Amino acid sequence: MKQTLEYLKDRYTEEQSRFDHFENKCSKFLTFVTVIIAVISALSGINDGAIFQPVTEVAWVILVLYLFGALSIVCSWGHALLALRIGDCSVMPRSRETAEYLSVVDDETASKHIYNCYVDTLEKLATEINHKSRNLELAYQELTISAWCLGLVAAFTICMEITK
Repeated sequence: MKQTLEYLKDRYTEEQSRFDHFENKCSKFLTFVTVIIAVISALSGINDGAIFQPVTEVAWVILVLYLFGALSIVCSWGHALLALRIGDCSVMPRSRETAEYLSVVDDETASKHIYNCYVDTLEKLATEINHKSRNLELAYQELTISAWCLGLVAAFTICMEITK
């Protein structure tokens, strides 16, 4: 049982590290996306908001691509917030009641209780991390969509300026 508990303890430490990794990644990603949203907002005001006053078919395409790109980046920001959301982060029981229980039972019962605590906590922690991972994955996908749309906006705008 001692080897099993050591194994579970190592897995618990790894899952906690993985949780911290996702929290840090989410935080950095959220900061990056927030800056991008600020830049996109600032760019929309260039030339007195000319992008919102389309007169040609190409200008309409640019507007639609811009709006879709802006919507995608906002969705990315939302998914990053969901991934960063602090929920019930599963931790091992740490109450006085648990400590007192472990001190009065025999070693085999205490080991079995600790085993169950590790297994239950690891299952919950893995589920929480997978949920964060899914939201972060969606945020990256939406960031990619936004980058493509805004890249096309830039390309079309440059082409329009060159052909004037």
